[in-house]
Amino acid sequence: MTAWSDRLQRFVVTRYDDVVAVLQDPVAFSSAVVPQVPPADRDRLSDFTRLSARWLFFLDPPEHAPRRAPVARALSPRSVGHLASPVAELAAGLVATLPRPGFDVLADFAHPLAARVIAGLLCQPGPATQEFLAHARTLERADAAARDRAARGAGLDAIAAVTAALRTPVDAPIPTALRAAWGADDDLVPAHSLMLLFAGVETTQNLIVNTVHALLSRDLWPAPAAGAVEEGARLAPPVLGVLRRATRDVVLGGVSVPAGAELVVMTAEANRDPARFPDPDRFDVARRPNPHLSFGLGRHYCPGAELSRLTARAALAALLDAFPRLTLAEPDPPWRDHDPIVHAPTRLLVTA
Repeated sequence: MTAWSDRLQRFVVTRYDDVVAVLQDPVAFSSAVVPQVPPADRDRLSDFTRLSARWLFFLDPPEHAPRRAPVARALSPRSVGHLASPVAELAAGLVATLPRPGFDVLADFAHPLAARVIAGLLCQPGPATQEFLAHARTLERADAAARDRAARGAGLDAIAAVTAALRTPVDAPIPTALRAAWGADDDLVPAHSLMLLFAGVETTQNLIVNTVHALLSRDLWPAPAAGAVEEGARLAPPVLGVLRRATRDVVLGGVSVPAGAELVVMTAEANRDPARFPDPDRFDVARRPNPHLSFGLGRHYCPGAELSRLTARAALAALLDAFPRLTLAEPDPPWRDHDPIVHAPTRLLVTA
């Protein structure tokens, strides 16, 4: 359905067919809805604000297609396919270091795995990688303790520092590929390297954690890794929706949406639409077909979807292999409540 939300001051779209209609029509529904940095932080994050406004997420045709193409090529299934074995080895190595008998799936495993995979694409080995990982860990801790002033301050410092660091040209896979495509533009390469940090690390770590939680809380552990990750993406996605703006008066799901109105397109709700998914609240690792919208659709389909899936499958396979009797140590973990779009626990304590 489509309805106006007084709380969000936006229209909220939840029905599968309506969500698909919005995502597939960039002419009527613009993606140029850039989240605003709080006024108190604008000077501190001025460079980040300038770069993030150029992310693919917020571009419309005709600019979007030529900007997306080199990113999509660099992250295509063929381009990242060779990472399957190294990522699996990395996941197994991290599992071997986990504390026994219990650990935090997010802080001890999912975050370092996702961050190291992205660091391998953005940084040269050595001090630059270690600095990147340190900043990424600070950002993860700041998200987990969003209401703590000191943690938030450290997170803002990390954003500024990593933004500056990604401006330095390096001989790493993603920056090299993007420089070859975009040449001397001073902002495009660091902007999309920064995008990969935020979208790649946070989304992938939360996909891993949400899938583990979904399996354990339903007594479905162990389960096939590939099917579990795909169903986890559908039923417990790390991102609940995206923003769009109507460019003209439209009727959506029988509701009139005026030009200029913003919409929250709830892909997570569409993933549970019973008209599209039989028994939608059941976690079914064998669900076929599974046309969930957690990685988007159409022109804005996530170019890093294959890398995220690859990393999450490797993570789950490593955990399943090492801990066939994994259980929740905290049946009701705390969940992030400061961001209405991101869906993930702030920790996931388990017993092996």
